[in-house]
Amino acid sequence: MKKFLFLAATVCFALASDALLVGAGGGYKKPVTAVIENLKKDGVNVEAAFANIKQITIQAAEGKMAVIVGDEAFLNKSGLEIKGYERLGKGTLALVTPKEKMINDIKDILKFERIAMPDAKKAIYGIRTTEFLKNSNLEKEMSSKMLAVAGVPQVVAYVLNGEVDAGFINSTEAEARRDEFGSVIYVDESLYSPVFISAAKLAACEKHVDCAKFIDELKSERSKEIFAKFGLK
Repeated sequence: MKKFLFLAATVCFALASDALLVGAGGGYKKPVTAVIENLKKDGVNVEAAFANIKQITIQAAEGKMAVIVGDEAFLNKSGLEIKGYERLGKGTLALVTPKEKMINDIKDILKFERIAMPDAKKAIYGIRTTEFLKNSNLEKEMSSKMLAVAGVPQVVAYVLNGEVDAGFINSTEAEARRDEFGSVIYVDESLYSPVFISAAKLAACEKHVDCAKFIDELKSERSKEIFAKFGLK
């Protein structure tokens, strides 16, 4: 029921028929929203939906979504008819802790009892967390301590509420809320697959007059500054 309520709250498709619909993984809500707000100020009618990337691709299959912002590798395997990509940057896996729990090394998670992570089958950074645990030989020791939740926003909530000792999220959320965490530790990028974050153009993009404006906005200096600010390299 909690999962249903989250999706109902985060994925809203009650849009005006002429609005451009952009979907994105929940971990990229803040930068994508900032880009969209700039466009709205310029008079462009664009709305967004956010959830874990698997849920977004399911909704995109209905044909109403024009663009998806997410992990390029995941989108390549989604089965969607993608017309092209606009690469936005490279994401990074991070470990964050509540204010009262400070650590200096990623292996300090061994002393923790409960660590949150995004869904390993449906969320970009859940997949990368699983890869990291396996490649760092921590999978066996940590398996009973990992708590899988829907996506990055839920991990953040668990960490900030002190319900877990730590959580794996993306660099975007880690930088956006750095002051709210005790520690922010970036995971060695050699221990998981690269995370290239791109805007994938779908069939609906070619039919919508404002889609080209959205793609052009992603290339603008003000959008590049937004993505850099939120941790995309």
